[in-house]
Amino acid sequence: MERGSAAKAARERTAGSMPSKIFNHKKDEFADKFNVLPFAVSHNLGEHPLFELPRLAELATTLWEMAAGKVVVQEGSADFGNRWDEIPNKALSLIKGIREIEQTDAWVLLKSIQEDPEYRECIDQCLTELSELTSVDLKKEITWMDGYIFIASPGAVTPHHIDHESNFLLQIHGDKSINVCDPYDRSVLFEDEIENYYAGDLSAAKFKPASQEKAYVFPMEPGKGVHIPSKGPHWVRNGGHYSVSFSINFCMRQTDVRSRIYQCNHYLRKLSFEPTPPGQSSMKDLLKLMATSRLSGGRASNKFELLRKNLKRLDRASRVFGKVVGRRVAPSTDKGAVSENEGAGRS
Repeated sequence: MERGSAAKAARERTAGSMPSKIFNHKKDEFADKFNVLPFAVSHNLGEHPLFELPRLAELATTLWEMAAGKVVVQEGSADFGNRWDEIPNKALSLIKGIREIEQTDAWVLLKSIQEDPEYRECIDQCLTELSELTSVDLKKEITWMDGYIFIASPGAVTPHHIDHESNFLLQIHGDKSINVCDPYDRSVLFEDEIENYYAGDLSAAKFKPASQEKAYVFPMEPGKGVHIPSKGPHWVRNGGHYSVSFSINFCMRQTDVRSRIYQCNHYLRKLSFEPTPPGQSSMKDLLKLMATSRLSGGRASNKFELLRKNLKRLDRASRVFGKVVGRRVAPSTDKGAVSENEGAGRS
């Protein structure tokens, strides 16, 4: 079958084919752990025709033509401890990256898949069900949302990292092992690592021996999934077949607020203070939030703007403050912020 015919056949199979229910859970199974700890989920999208390679190739072409940055295609091996900027960056052609995914050491990331109406329908149904399961009005609380599809070769590795956003990662085809740690365990994720992350270094969270010892390990196959809370350290290894995963990523108001406090703490630490972590002093949190909100120049329009918006202004302000109080700003040890595509949520 020609490529265009295969894609057309895939579209015909997906027309009106969304399951009546996507998640196989009761309400009380989500409420306590949501956005606090990782937990396994079960779903009915395993091997769904919406995620077959011909249909995904068509989606990738549409997204590629729509705007830069919506499709990321790379080739190269990585290890759990690699930084994003240490991963080989040999780009494959778009179609080759998808059609030959089982033979190449590569991965393809499709972003903003909700731009296609069929995938938008799928995401909307997921959010409606998740709002019911979590008892949270997600469409009201979410400040940014994006749907991703990950297509990866057998044995591909996603290095240890954290994300600002929360997500539900659903396995569609193939198998993989996902390791996720408690985002509040400070033996795995240090306060200054979170601060550096919010100052623009997406590889700030370092892999440690304790990470593997304390990780929740989730074997993934079609029909299985995992909830990864905001800042939950995680890393992934694919199994013996190519993998297709679908991820619903979203930022929420509460985690956005905490990100501003962490940004303030980053610059206080550079001034040789020992800042109080978020949640320990409501008065200090309020003062930090007021300071960073005033300097940030308004509400961010997307996740990456939230993480980086006006960091230079915050840096300049910290230097001025340092002169006033007689504190020298410590030099940055970061390797520098990576671009949106280099750390783009490769779960």
